[in-house]
Amino acid sequence: MTASVFGDKLSDSGDGVRSIGAITAQLVGVKLSAKTRARLGRGDSPRSGEPVWRNSYYRGQIEDRVWKPIHDGTKHVASRWKGALLDRAKKLEDLTRRKRREKHPGCENGILGHVGIQVLEYLFGLVDYATGRLEPAIGTIAEAIGRSYSATHRALVRLRDAGFLRWMRRSEPIENPEPDGPQVRQISNAYALLVPQELRGWLGRLLRPGPTPACAKDHLAADQAELDAIAAKMTCAEWHASIGPEPKDKATHDSLAACARAVDARDLREASTANPPRTERPWDYSNP
Repeated sequence: MTASVFGDKLSDSGDGVRSIGAITAQLVGVKLSAKTRARLGRGDSPRSGEPVWRNSYYRGQIEDRVWKPIHDGTKHVASRWKGALLDRAKKLEDLTRRKRREKHPGCENGILGHVGIQVLEYLFGLVDYATGRLEPAIGTIAEAIGRSYSATHRALVRLRDAGFLRWMRRSEPIENPEPDGPQVRQISNAYALLVPQELRGWLGRLLRPGPTPACAKDHLAADQAELDAIAAKMTCAEWHASIGPEPKDKATHDSLAACARAVDARDLREASTANPPRTERPWDYSNP
């Protein structure tokens, strides 16, 4: 078993295939170290000599476990999610900055910092709402917000520590590498935007659909009453042709139309013989 980027336990590989070394260790009852499990499971040994960070996953290996749709994936609701969470992040920054100033007058940053808020705004504007895909390079973020690489990296660490995001280091094989040169290279991280634990209940209540207003209920009831009044004056054939349910096939449609005509003919016969007509809704085709 290997550990995921979030610290939970995952299977040995996404496709269920394990290395021979991992299988052998299980058979003989040897407990492998974290470094050995990483080397066998992903080939990211810290002693491999490759110029990549430890625990870097190959592109496409784990993104589906990191990227998730923003809320329900729709632009409207995701925009509300983004705006509400960004507003809370700014309030958190302001509150923690004021508390720090009580002990350290002149302190300019709170728990996230000015740069952290800028980075969060940039990432919120860049993420794909439908899939959660987010993979900018740190240098790209720094250039976009007009900050240095180091300041941007520190801001990302603060956002991660505060629970607003996580990232996964990635690498990819080099095409046509030199025989004695590097075989893989580092690429941009894959980021996942998160909601801090203490804000999840609040955000869920905020985005929950609200109750239907009383005025809207009155409008719906009035519309239904008007429709019922119109339907009561229609013959069964007229109701079937205009507002009746649409069958899935022509045979059913023709059968329902014949039933409607039969009900209308029966009502006409009863009226002509001075018998009181049977009371039933125009769309009731039972017992014609």
